[in-house]
Amino acid sequence: MDKNIAEKQVLEKSISDLLSSSKKRNFDEAVELIITLKDINVKSKEQRLEYAVNLPHPYLDTVKSLIFVKDKNLAQELKGVVDKVIMEDEISKISKKEAKKMAEEYRVFLAEGPVMLTVGKYLGQALSPKGKMPMIAPPNVNAIKNLITSSISQQKVSNKKSKSSVAFQVKIGKRSQGVSAVSDNAVVVIKSLIEKLPNGIQNLHTIYVKSTMSKAIKVGEGK
Repeated sequence: MDKNIAEKQVLEKSISDLLSSSKKRNFDEAVELIITLKDINVKSKEQRLEYAVNLPHPYLDTVKSLIFVKDKNLAQELKGVVDKVIMEDEISKISKKEAKKMAEEYRVFLAEGPVMLTVGKYLGQALSPKGKMPMIAPPNVNAIKNLITSSISQQKVSNKKSKSSVAFQVKIGKRSQGVSAVSDNAVVVIKSLIEKLPNGIQNLHTIYVKSTMSKAIKVGEGK
């Protein structure tokens, strides 16, 4: 792997080629990185990764949030702060189908500490595979607000769902953000992954960029 693969000018060239060569659609396409690894044993839990990285140029303006709570007073205070509040005694009544639908609809999942066991017992099978098990929320409205706001810039990087995949597919922005902003996001994602891998850049095999409807372009090709 070229040691310059995570440099902005290299990524800018590939992202610029991608956006200029692909047909403009009637919606704002997502731009993604597809990163494949080598010399990694993904059957080992230690070498399957899942973490969040803060993008310098978030592609979201708002996020939909959901919280599981036990404290009725806190539930009242959170009206208008969190999109959906679910009381602990309602959790057991949620079907697996409803839980899967929630996992698709909401990006941020929070829960009061005492409620986590109940969420895990009844909803874990539906939420965990989607990476939507809740974060523990402090019993403070302002702290919860800050958690939701900070999640706007967070992007998950994961290959944990598969025991065979050596690839990561990560959304790094939208076409409307422009080449420079999307490239900045790509740099942050790639460098964060290099830091997590046991042999750093030596574990990278290939990096591609693609938009929602385009073919993938290999980063650094033609250099």
